[in-house]
Amino acid sequence: MRKTFASSISVALSLAVTICVTAGMIQGCSNTQSSQPTNQAKAQPTQVTCADAEAPANFPPVPNVIDKTCAVIPLDFNGIPNQQPADLYSWLTFVAVNWPVDPTTCTADPNASILSGPQNPTWLTYLSNDEVFVPAKKSPENWCHAPQPAKAGAAAFKFESADAAATARRNARLAQLPPKVRALAEKHPEVQLFLHHNAKGQDLFTSITHFKGAATSPQLKDILDATNQPVTDQNGRFVRYTINLGEDEYSYIMAQNLWTAAGQKAAKDLSFPFSKQNSATELGAMEFKAAWKILGANDNSAHFFTQQAIVYNDESGAPSPGPNPVTVGLVGLHITHKTEKQHKWLWATFEQVENDTQSFFNPNCKKDCTPNTQYATKPYFELNPNGTPHNPPVQVVPAVQTTAASLNKTFSGMLANTPWAYYSLVSTQWVGEAGSGAKPAKLGNSVLETFVKQVQPYSCMDCHNFAHDTAGFKSDFSFIMHAQQ
Repeated sequence: MRKTFASSISVALSLAVTICVTAGMIQGCSNTQSSQPTNQAKAQPTQVTCADAEAPANFPPVPNVIDKTCAVIPLDFNGIPNQQPADLYSWLTFVAVNWPVDPTTCTADPNASILSGPQNPTWLTYLSNDEVFVPAKKSPENWCHAPQPAKAGAAAFKFESADAAATARRNARLAQLPPKVRALAEKHPEVQLFLHHNAKGQDLFTSITHFKGAATSPQLKDILDATNQPVTDQNGRFVRYTINLGEDEYSYIMAQNLWTAAGQKAAKDLSFPFSKQNSATELGAMEFKAAWKILGANDNSAHFFTQQAIVYNDESGAPSPGPNPVTVGLVGLHITHKTEKQHKWLWATFEQVENDTQSFFNPNCKKDCTPNTQYATKPYFELNPNGTPHNPPVQVVPAVQTTAASLNKTFSGMLANTPWAYYSLVSTQWVGEAGSGAKPAKLGNSVLETFVKQVQPYSCMDCHNFAHDTAGFKSDFSFIMHAQQ
């Protein structure tokens, strides 16, 4: 995050680069030695960094290099209010939050690069909603899973090593698992990810107060119902979902005890902090909603950001039939950010590029081929007892066209030879300029909003405008405010 990393970044980069820095850190460097005479040497192209792209300007330039300034999460989108600056902001954010983490601080590692790895994204070390909105008799995890100071008033705890940080994070997550899953996890210390939500909305809308808006909006009720259904991929496996939140949002929740119903009742309508462009320490509230698929024989793992995971079912608390642990690949990512210019948040959504050609689509489909149709029946379960798929795959067809084709090509090129080259931005939703409506009016992700009816334009912002917390108060566009105690 900017608050601990920005001080180590120099944004005044030379425009005349004559030597390459550490191998892999900057693309496009040229060998300074040339067999051509000096007067025939070609002028080097001007390098545009992520810092240049974030500088306030009417027409912010698109970077042509990936360097350390790309590890800084943008505070807002700059330039004249239109789609190009908004989409540029989203790509800059995507690179920054997927920058390798320093696990001792849960911030970007200044000594690592997204181009050379390790592929260990910063956002994935942020606390999940399950670690904050905990059941009765439990307390939320500390930020970055750091232990409490030994004595009141003691200095903040700092991990001595990355291994100690990883161990603390894993131990905290194991403590939340059902006994059968915990026993399996203890046999597999390499696993850090435990996946049980088999629908985007599962367990997030269980309180009746979440449906206050649905009483006057049948469309919203349809959306909430649609996002409470599992998506079956072409291998017959359910997509699994996670939600993580940024530190400023976490701090706001903790300061007011919003993880409890009593805290929400006392706070009434919520107003999360937003980024401030004149501050290097106020990033604003952020949420990350991710979709994961279990990789199979027909999937190229080099085309995905992958993790080792244990998948299990909420209904029984038991590991799923079939192999466990499994390799999962990231197939969708929502990034939402409340900023100084965008109090209705910025809404960016990314997809893995093979979602609509292979992972969730069969061009030779001959049965159960109606696009975006649920063929699984309730009660939902994924596999038969012998581990074979129980449900027909969903034929996923995107309902939203990208607004960022040129930017996708540019960033894919800069991220070549990494899994991140296989992700593309669908679009970014924002408000401003002419009218107060969301722009674009329609936005969704094919693996996070698969079954949402497209009779009317579906909008992330318009849907989340109805969000309420467990106490029944407005929750500032966030649906995660589900207190369990």
